[in-house]
Amino acid sequence: MSAINVLASLFLTAVGAHAPSAAATDSGSESRAVIATVQTLLDSWREADAKKAASVLHPQFREVTLHLDNGEWKFFAVTREQLLAPLDRIGKGDWDDTLIDPKVEVDGPIANLWSHYRFRTPFTENGVFHDDAHCGIETFQLYKIDGRWLIVNFADTHVNGCPAAH
Repeated sequence: MSAINVLASLFLTAVGAHAPSAAATDSGSESRAVIATVQTLLDSWREADAKKAASVLHPQFREVTLHLDNGEWKFFAVTREQLLAPLDRIGKGDWDDTLIDPKVEVDGPIANLWSHYRFRTPFTENGVFHDDAHCGIETFQLYKIDGRWLIVNFADTHVNGCPAAH
């Protein structure tokens, strides 16, 4: 076997070893189930339903967020309990998080959903009407546990005063 054939064989073996599994390119039922799980969370926010939100969050769920504040990015971490607590105090329609262009990757029991988003709320903390509260990027990481997709991590960027394009 010539050196070129050996190199070509090694290259093809290496490429094959790193090719995504069939599940990684799944655009069917698993991807739809991932989107449905995330949408359940977003619907629970819109409906101010903590029980519904809890149903799709893993017990070890956490949120990390970067808020753009006066030109500086500030990092915040939120526990499952901290995310659920305000749902008992807000009214229906107070939180409206809309995904704009969700993309899903699934590989076996792990999935990621990435999307631009726009979060609207009728009132800011001081009671002033504010239709476009913030926007940016959201990512949700999910694991399939006991046949159900559960959100383990949620990360986002948080930019106040959204441009019309988002």
